[in-house]
Parts: sequence; structure tokens; C-alpha cells
Amino acid sequence: MEILWIAVAIVLIIVESATFNLITIWFALGALCALAAAALGASEYVQGLTFVLSSALLFAVTLPLVKNVLRPKIQATNADRAIGREGVVIEDIDVDEGTGQVKVGGSIWSARSEDGSKIAKNERVEAIRIEGVKLIIRKKV
Repeated sequence: MEILWIAVAIVLIIVESATFNLITIWFALGALCALAAAALGASEYVQGLTFVLSSALLFAVTLPLVKNVLRPKIQATNADRAIGREGVVIEDIDVDEGTGQVKVGGSIWSARSEDGSKIAKNERVEAIRIEGVKLIIRKKV
């Protein structure tokens, strides 16, 4: 049975190295634990149980740690600060003409309305989101 567990571990490690998704690594480690049980003379039932339990335990214990390390770090930019803030239209917003600028928090943005409507100069607006280099806004009510 030792050869079986070595083969299982090797195959799972190869699969893991090809995918980089941390899916099969837990089972590869479980196979190594089952290999240790086999080397100690455990029955096939105990080896199988060792494989299943150690894989599950390793998965449960290490996955939160791995997720924490692999979580992408999102860097906020100054642009993100405009979202949700109030601004003033400084150039009429007209989707058909492709015009429109707003001033939000001291910065001037090219803008378009969320629903495609025209918004006149000096109207109060709220920044909803950013699409490319344009600030998507809606009239402040």
C-alpha cells in the first residue's frame, strides 16, 4: 500500500503544480499521512480513514490562513473618494453631444449621467461610480 500512497501523493502534487488553485494540495498531504500510517503497519481501513481525516483537518485548519495570505490587497485611490460625494456640474452634461464636466471635492471630472439624461450647468449632482475616466453621476434630490 505504500506504493499506492506515494503514487497518489505524486499525482496530486503534479495536478496542484499545474493548477495553482490549492485544491489538491490538502489531499496530497493526506496521502502522505496515509503513507505514514501504512509504514507503521496500519490496516487499509485505517490508512483510508487517515487519508480522509487528515485531508479534511488540514483543509479546515490551513485554508483560512492561506486565504488571508492570498487575499488581493486593494489599494484605494484618490478617485475612489469621489464616489458618493456631492458635486456641481460645470459644463452641461449631454450624452448625445459627448459633453459634460463636474467638480467633486476639488477635482474636475468628465462626466455623464447615470440614466443618459441631460443635466444643466450649476446643478447639484451625486457621484455614483467611475467607468474608465468618466464619473457617472445623478441629479441630487
